[in-house]
Amino acid sequence: MSRPPGPMSQAWHFTREFLRDPHAIGAVLPSSPFLARRMAAMVPHGPGLVVELGPGMGPVTKALLESGIPPQDLVLVEQAPAMVRHLRQHYPEVEVIEGDAAHIQHLMAHRGPVRAVVSSLPLRSIPKTVVERIFQQLPGISRHGTVFIQFTYHFRCSCAGLPPDFRRRRMAVVWRNVPPARVDAFIYHAPQQR
Repeated sequence: MSRPPGPMSQAWHFTREFLRDPHAIGAVLPSSPFLARRMAAMVPHGPGLVVELGPGMGPVTKALLESGIPPQDLVLVEQAPAMVRHLRQHYPEVEVIEGDAAHIQHLMAHRGPVRAVVSSLPLRSIPKTVVERIFQQLPGISRHGTVFIQFTYHFRCSCAGLPPDFRRRRMAVVWRNVPPARVDAFIYHAPQQR
């Protein structure tokens, strides 16, 4: 794994992508290490894949790997080609899929059980129909106990419309992020088979 770029370099590349497509990026600066570590800490231990949606420049990716998640258990789904190139260069052991999270069920087909979905998607700035499509597909890649983790810069949760089988597990506020961020974790309770 090559050394990730420093904070100033990351901020420059991230801001450039924001200026190209502000609705797809949703923030002017990348997530802080404090936010990234808080999100990584909410991933349950054990077997199964960890899927990161919208990894951007990789601050949460770095925290996930530092928390002990093996590179072969991590799958990144990123839509912006420049960020995909960056991620593949700096995290060559990690699978990086260039694709849209709105097709997550298709993208994750035949890849094995998922223990967590860690999302940095800007749910408040992308179209509501796209958010609904992403949420509708989450049960298709989840098993009983899969955790969905999402952050927002809003004081209210950005996960309205999440299927009811995902139940709130935890909420935290990361005050040392700029701006402060809210992190919500939901656990999937698979419907019982009849």
